[in-house]
Amino acid sequence: MLAGFLLAAASAISAQAVHADDVSANLRLMAFGSEAQLTSVNHAIARFNEKYPNVKVEVSIDPITNGWGDYVTHVLSQFNANNAYDVYGTAIETFKTFETRGIFVPLDDYIAKNGTYSDFDPSLFKYSSYQGKTYFIPIGWNNIMINYNRKLFKDAGVDYPTDWTWDQFREVAKKLTKRDAAGNVTQYGYEVPNQNFFVQPWFFTNGTSVLNADWTASNMLDPKVAETLQFLHDLIHVDKVSPIPGKDSMDNQFAAGQVAMISRGHWILENAKRAHLDMDVADVPSKVTDTTVVGFGGYAVSKTSKYPELAKELVGALTSEETQKEEGELGGGVPGRKSAAETPGFLAFPPSAALYYKTLPHTLPVPSPANFQEVEKIFIRNYVAMMSDEISIAEGVKRTDKELNESFKRLAEQQAK
Repeated sequence: MLAGFLLAAASAISAQAVHADDVSANLRLMAFGSEAQLTSVNHAIARFNEKYPNVKVEVSIDPITNGWGDYVTHVLSQFNANNAYDVYGTAIETFKTFETRGIFVPLDDYIAKNGTYSDFDPSLFKYSSYQGKTYFIPIGWNNIMINYNRKLFKDAGVDYPTDWTWDQFREVAKKLTKRDAAGNVTQYGYEVPNQNFFVQPWFFTNGTSVLNADWTASNMLDPKVAETLQFLHDLIHVDKVSPIPGKDSMDNQFAAGQVAMISRGHWILENAKRAHLDMDVADVPSKVTDTTVVGFGGYAVSKTSKYPELAKELVGALTSEETQKEEGELGGGVPGRKSAAETPGFLAFPPSAALYYKTLPHTLPVPSPANFQEVEKIFIRNYVAMMSDEISIAEGVKRTDKELNESFKRLAEQQAK
């Protein structure tokens, strides 16, 4: 009897039944982000429930405090325990890991039936696909920019940055670093990043990357990688404009005016608004190119969901124009829908908010192989060791190269089974 009812409900949903209020089900959604994302998610669910009033949606949200590698481990453990959610919000750093494991269903048919997805930048769907099928519908994205405190620039008599180079950035960081009579730093000019995503533009703007172009092997022995690391190392140890990257990022110090510039995405605006911070964004400094990194989120439907068509309808509400506009204006990621990034609310803050979309053609995705969780940990561990002088850059790039290629070898062996 129960099985017959569920089968009838599923058939009605897949046929886009008029009597949606007859459908009764429980869905579980795993989202990610902060207060801005949770607010817009709850509002999207409310709109979804206008059509499906008898469908209960249970929401969990992960702040990604420990990075995407830990998120991958958490999600895979849910699938292994037969306790997977129906819909997952995740990011490009995880896409290949999940795609190669076949835990989500293709969404191409649903996307084709919803013409409004043409409002998204095509590159976002390109990076959401695997072997000709699309498993993620994009949501907000972030490209790393230089976020800077305008007041500190004005106080130091430094012009706001535009189209700058590495050398110009270095000089600005020096001017924005303050010390007391004893020589102790009271205001840092810049925070040399402590996270994988934040540091990628420094490699990209030097025409290189930690991994090769198709993310299948290390690129650490490229001399430009060592050159980039040396530049960051010198900001810390020669110019002394930044502390050694630690466990915690300096978001709070930036909001408090204790560091003038940090490398972040649009998500930082939520805290900046709360702190009434007079800040703006600028392009990343260039050496051989002005390319920065882009990462973005997407929603996927679990292969184990009892209600896959209903779950897709929920994804539709989560990626709607209303939801995209709300997330962007509250300070989440840059909306995937271009129309949502052109609203007065989105462009109101920071002053150069139009730069986010303007720079999108000058981005490369964060390197995200199927073994991302290992790659990220290997790189960051060695990167911090090099920045803190625990190991020389010459030795550090060799050690990182060896460990990365060992990880890719293990991945190839796993995929061959």
